[in-house]
Amino acid sequence: MSRKRPLSHQVVVIGGGSYGLGRAIAVAAAQRGARVVVGARTPEALEGALTDVESAGGEGLVVRTDVSDRVQVDALVAAAVDRFGRVDTYIANGMVTVYAEAHRLEDDELRRVFDVNFFGGVYGYWAALPELRASRGTFIQIASALSYRGIPLQAAYCSTKAALRTFFESARVELEKQNAGVDISVILPGAINTPQFDRARQKVGLQPQPVPPIYQPEPFADAVLRCCERPVRELPVGWGAQKLLWGQKLSPRAGDLVLLRTGWKGQHTEELKPTDSPDNLFEQLPGDPGPHGRFDDRSRRTTAWTWLRLHRGRAGAALALGTMGLLAGCSGRFLPSDGMSQSWRFWS
Repeated sequence: MSRKRPLSHQVVVIGGGSYGLGRAIAVAAAQRGARVVVGARTPEALEGALTDVESAGGEGLVVRTDVSDRVQVDALVAAAVDRFGRVDTYIANGMVTVYAEAHRLEDDELRRVFDVNFFGGVYGYWAALPELRASRGTFIQIASALSYRGIPLQAAYCSTKAALRTFFESARVELEKQNAGVDISVILPGAINTPQFDRARQKVGLQPQPVPPIYQPEPFADAVLRCCERPVRELPVGWGAQKLLWGQKLSPRAGDLVLLRTGWKGQHTEELKPTDSPDNLFEQLPGDPGPHGRFDDRSRRTTAWTWLRLHRGRAGAALALGTMGLLAGCSGRFLPSDGMSQSWRFWS
């Protein structure tokens, strides 16, 4: 890992940063003194992001960008260099999804999810890499714990996140062989309370929700920003994410059985929602939804597991691992569900 500038001296570019986790990252980076460049599609949300960055004491720039268009992503990076002289960290965060069983996806829907999620990340990497070589910076891909585990109703989303993880495994080794000085961090978040659940296309007729346990975007943003200075190869964020990864390694078939029981009901509320409701799959929705979704009253503001993982080094991680293993042995649960014991809830 090459030595990185302190965040207070960095230029951070976020592809997909106008609301949700990206917005939280932009504000937190500004609070830490970084100069922040945000690319996204929705003008009102971009204006809101710039206002928040400046209110946090930072210097910002927003550029209207559809990350599925390579020319626009190139222009985003060029605008950052023109304004601030370099790029130290590029964070690829743009995403869309369709809640539908795999056989009900239309080909244009699946292609669009790949265009935004997968190619949006790849285009960011291609555009930013020359600048990151010059600054010996970091490329951060916001993937998902679902990079390792496909779940019902999310074939499109999970496929793109798995593709991103393996693409950047290849790229990481290539850069190491070249002694490029560029690090790649792939972030594997669990469930986040973001506005995306009100903006996603869905074919189930019910309001989508993140699979509990749900976290506010701010602690996840803090974990991402730590990787700007101290890159981590792959970083699960939130105990739900870590538990899912361990469960997948231990017994994928057990994961299948859990998902047969909880994989549908865990992804929606009981609120009816027409399947033709407006969504942001192909066109942006107007307005500025901000960083949070509708689940504030159910969302956790901290994640003890991720804090230990990032701040206590090997000794702390070993202690946490031993404790989690003990709890796992007591509870017998390794995958997220909506019926977790109080012990699990305390530690997440």
